[in-house]
Formats: sequence, C-alpha cells, structure tokens
Amino acid sequence: MLLRLTGLALLCCSALWFETALAHTSYTVTDDNKLDPQTYRGYLLYRNWCARCHGTFAQGLAGPNLAKSLAQSSKDEFMQVLISGKTGRSGVMPAWRDNQQVMNGREQLYNYLRARADNAIGPVQPQQGPK
Repeated sequence: MLLRLTGLALLCCSALWFETALAHTSYTVTDDNKLDPQTYRGYLLYRNWCARCHGTFAQGLAGPNLAKSLAQSSKDEFMQVLISGKTGRSGVMPAWRDNQQVMNGREQLYNYLRARADNAIGPVQPQQGPK
C-alpha cells in the first residue's frame, strides 16, 4: 500500500512539474537562433526598448541580467515590474504602462526573455524563423 501511495505521489508531482515546464515554453526556437514570429516580435521590442539598459543578450548592463532574473522570478512578478517599474541597487527601472507598444507586446517580450532564461537562445542575434 505504501509503495502504491509513493508511486501515486511521484506521478502527481511529475505531472505538476511537466505542466509548469510547459507553461514556461510559449516560444519555439530552431537552429539555435530562429524564433517563432511572436517571440521574434518580443525580441524586436526588447532590442528597441530594453537592450540599452539590460544588454544586447539580456546579460545585464546598467540594469540587471534579465535572463538570470527571470529564472528566479514568476511571470506575474515580471509583468508587475514591467508595468509599474522598480527601484533597485543599480538604479530605477521605469514603468512602461504608458507605452502602448510595450504593453501590447508584453507577452511576446516575456516569451523572448523566457527563451533567453531557458538557454534556448545563446548569445547570438535572433532571426525570425518560419511563419
């Protein structure tokens, strides 16, 4: 009986882990740097609005390493900082709530950074993959 319960608990935990992992994977990367169209849109937003502080590959510059930060925070936390801004050790992250481009593309931006955090894209310039 104990063995059955242990097996059931392991199965449930595995299912939860895979469900969480799948929830994180809202992007497709092929050939090391080719992104699905929505994730590529996130890259373009990142390049235009975020790279000057967070670095070309989200590795950190004046602002923190977003690939590393995203590995340690939730999507909700990311969205809250994006919308409301944040004061940190190295300065102030502005609130982007009034920037319609960023707000309309925040899911794509998150997916791009999630791909970076998951090491699905290395330190290379992304390209748009097949549509």
